Amino acid sequence: MDPEFAELVMEAQYDFPIVDRPFEELGKRLGKSESWVMDALSKAKERNQLRRIGALTNYKARKQIAALVGLRVPLDRVDRVASAINLDKTVTHNFLRDHPRYSIWYVTKAPTTAELESKVRKIVDEFSIEDHVILYAERTYKIDVKFDVLRGVSRAKMRIIPETVPTIEDTGLPRQFFDSIRSIKIVERPFDEAAAIVDMPVGKLVDLLSDLRQRGVVRDFYAMFDPDAVGIRENSMVVFNATDAQCEGAALIDESTHVVKRIPVPGKWDYNCYFMIHAASKEILEETVRKRLGELGVGEYRLVYSLRNLLYDMGKRIEG
Repeated sequence: MDPEFAELVMEAQYDFPIVDRPFEELGKRLGKSESWVMDALSKAKERNQLRRIGALTNYKARKQIAALVGLRVPLDRVDRVASAINLDKTVTHNFLRDHPRYSIWYVTKAPTTAELESKVRKIVDEFSIEDHVILYAERTYKIDVKFDVLRGVSRAKMRIIPETVPTIEDTGLPRQFFDSIRSIKIVERPFDEAAAIVDMPVGKLVDLLSDLRQRGVVRDFYAMFDPDAVGIRENSMVVFNATDAQCEGAALIDESTHVVKRIPVPGKWDYNCYFMIHAASKEILEETVRKRLGELGVGEYRLVYSLRNLLYDMGKRIEG
């Protein structure tokens, strides 16, 4: 990767400025002009390197529940099943993975468990899937995904998501505001719309977003890049059995993403803790996992590598 672009990727991910003219501020930090930054990010978006710049609202704040679903699907039917899954707009992750029992793994959401299980059952029945598992979250610790392109590994801030998350209605803010911060435009003053919705100067948005992050309502505000396109070509689901302290400790690992304590399903899925990790190579990934879990006193774990991103491969949908 071009060193100057790599510096921009790092700044835009780890310290995106919430100011009147954020791209001008990024340029000052990098010794570049505002137009250089905007042009570089616009081209990155055209190349599908940059997915978007913004913050996602926690699904709990939208009064939804989520589950990780594993399906046993023969390889010759993966594309058909994946295409059907992707019609559900609440699906944010859909991967083909190298697990011996379940090949397709996806995350779906619904207002109730009955509605969620009905959606899964529709897929299972339509394709005569003989084996599946639905893994509900007992506790979600961490969601953010950022990539340290200099070290070749995922790295996110160590911040634990609160167990209880306010709803959008509890915040007193209009839903339109949350929609406006999901993906800002690459223009000189991208925050003007969001600031106008809540009737405050852009300078006050940084405090508002910080409060919403601390309360777990939104994810950190940052530029979200496609991992493959920035050289992070391996990712694995790391599963193991853990105490509450160990699973929370996994969220404090810099390199972990999507850290969740899940409810096991006896006979189908016995692990109660899971996180994702991304890296430029399997060597970096495996050494990082071995070292970090060793520090937590976890000696037994399983790596379930992703083979294809079925959500993006089947249509390049831009989700978080």
